[in-house]
Amino acid sequence: MSEFWTGLLLGFLFGVVGNVLVNHYWELLARFRTHATATKLVGTWTAYNMQGRVVDSTPMQGAGPTVISATPHWWSPNSGVLQVSSQDTSDGRHHSGPLVIDPVCHRLATRILIYDAPTDEVVEQRIIIGHDFKRLYVFYVLATFGLSAYRGPAHVLCKDEGLDT
Repeated sequence: MSEFWTGLLLGFLFGVVGNVLVNHYWELLARFRTHATATKLVGTWTAYNMQGRVVDSTPMQGAGPTVISATPHWWSPNSGVLQVSSQDTSDGRHHSGPLVIDPVCHRLATRILIYDAPTDEVVEQRIIIGHDFKRLYVFYVLATFGLSAYRGPAHVLCKDEGLDT
């Protein structure tokens, strides 16, 4: 085989292997960055209503503490998926679901809120993560299941510093 064809074959093989390695590296780097954001959100949170542009000084009535936990490994494919759990103190209903951090913009997230039986109540929320990772601004998406035209108020989850898990 001539040197030209040998060089072409080796260049192609090294190019393919290099491309695979670089893509794998960028994927792992993205997972690491997303997990770093996720671990900053782990802990116990308290809900507060918003009045215009101001957060109320007293916790939201009927809302219990919200607990957020992350996956233990940064290299897992779901490193940006947190588990959120809470219980309404007004009626004792428990709800949980995932909070998924946007892989492109780490200040945005989506939460799926699923209430336990006997109801089939599901709500989607858009979350904006505060600059200091101590506030989560919660906005309801209009598409809901189990609630007719539910328009919950925008509220804020503030991190309880003394209760971090």
